[in-house]
Amino acid sequence: DKLTKISDRTNKKEEYTFFLFSDILIYGKKASGSTYKVHQVLHLSLARLIDYLKPKSIRGQIHSHVFKVDSPQKSFLISCADASQKARWVHAIVDAIEEVMRRRKVYLETQLESTVDATAGSEPESSSNLQVMSSWIATSEMDLFGKGDGKKLKSGCKLCIRPFSSIMRRKNVCSYCKDSVCSECLSAQGGQAEALCDACFGFLNGLVSGTYETNGRKVSVPILTREAE
Repeated sequence: DKLTKISDRTNKKEEYTFFLFSDILIYGKKASGSTYKVHQVLHLSLARLIDYLKPKSIRGQIHSHVFKVDSPQKSFLISCADASQKARWVHAIVDAIEEVMRRRKVYLETQLESTVDATAGSEPESSSNLQVMSSWIATSEMDLFGKGDGKKLKSGCKLCIRPFSSIMRRKNVCSYCKDSVCSECLSAQGGQAEALCDACFGFLNGLVSGTYETNGRKVSVPILTREAE
């Protein structure tokens, strides 16, 4: 579907074609023929939605049929043509996030079982849990390319899935999960001393959907929040 993306900071509006897959949400513009130029890849395992039940005012402008995609990668509003299109997209994205979280939970439990066995029954630290949750993105990406062998994607950024280059998109390593990401996917938020990928920044700061422990506190972030104003 063609939907209008609205910046919640600048109120800039731009129409993109959105594609929803089992793990990711992609939006871009048609290049030529049946090809599209991808503008952004958002991982559903990091995303949550805010559904505005009434028209949303941004910098004095009123937008109807709006919901927000909130993610450590990127946050923005989506304006739909009507209430029916909005309901269909919100329902589809929420269902996809729930399924991603279910698969993430199974993966996490499997990894933790192997960690407990390796450490003679001792429970892994909560920080290890978050690292596994973040690194799961790089492992699950192989399904997008039909590999399915459980190995991490090494030729490109684990978040935007774009290939690395020596000039435009240099390879960096997240200091927390140790996965490879491009400079655009290193979090510029919070002024942290170490370079964190957007995924790890989101988990460590309790910005990602789910219930988990981070920085000594237990957080529970809902997939969908509805706001009347």
